[in-house]
Parts: sequence; C-alpha cells; structure tokens
Amino acid sequence: MGSGPTQVQATFRPESKGPDLDLTLSIENTDMRRMNDLLRAYGNFDVVAGNFSVYSEIKIRQGTIDGYVKPLFSDMKVYDRRQDAEKSTFRQLYEGLVGGISGLLQNRPRSEIATKVPISGDVEAPQTSTWETIVRLIQNVFFKAILPGFEKEVSQGGGQRATKPTSNQ
Repeated sequence: MGSGPTQVQATFRPESKGPDLDLTLSIENTDMRRMNDLLRAYGNFDVVAGNFSVYSEIKIRQGTIDGYVKPLFSDMKVYDRRQDAEKSTFRQLYEGLVGGISGLLQNRPRSEIATKVPISGDVEAPQTSTWETIVRLIQNVFFKAILPGFEKEVSQGGGQRATKPTSNQ
C-alpha cells in the first residue's frame, strides 16, 4: 500500500511430508486511506483517516497449522460530511453507522480497535474461532488492551527465531 514498515521472517525446516516452518509478519501504521479500494470492495465503505497494523505468528508442522493474526486499527474515522457530501443519503447513513460502531469498539486509552484471531487445524483447511475473536474484541474495549507486537506463544520449539520484545496480553 506504499506506507507502513513491513517485516517478514520465516524459518524453514526440510521435511518430506509437507511444509514445516515458522513465520512472523508485521505491518505497522499503514495509512488506511490507501486501503480504501479494499475497504470498498469487502466492506462497502471507505475511511478518511486511520492507521492499520497487523501482527501474525504462524507455525506449520506435520500438516497442522497453529498461530494467530492480530489486526489493530487506530484513529479510524469513517464518515466526513465534506468528503461524503456527494454520496447518497443511504450511503452516508451506512458510513455513519460503521463509524459509530467503530467508535463503540475502540479501546479508549489507546484509541484502537483490536482483536486476535486464532488459526489452527489441518493446513489444508485451517479453522478460526469466531467466538474467541469476538471475545478478544470485547476484551480489548472494556478489560485489557491488546497491544501491538508479537505474542511469542507460537514460536516454541523447532527452529531459531527472534521476535521483537513487546508486552502483550
């Protein structure tokens, strides 16, 4: 998207029965306005401001996958009367509603919307937990902020890999 430092680190292990690797990915402070085409295509809205970061750790061993994706949205502003003036009334109401919901889901001290999406199961058909994702979203709003950075819980065993130190949940 042309903004936001990106780091990818992978440790591959030779294995005759399929992929065997550890992967970490971080994209930090991407200008969300540059994501408007993607947001319009999949969410039917656009933003006038905000930053997007994502952190992920994935471990694939013996045909199974284990890991997470942690998206964070900060300072997100969806509706702007001046920018959206030429849109239909329905579209303006919709974007106002999306903006209102994003405001409700925001952790107040950090001005962020965040969750953690667990990924596990067979590498051919990985599973995610919608309920756990929603619980983490609500936890971020009311109880304990989900912080930027890696969790370090997936990197146990196997190859050598360093993660940047952060204090997360």
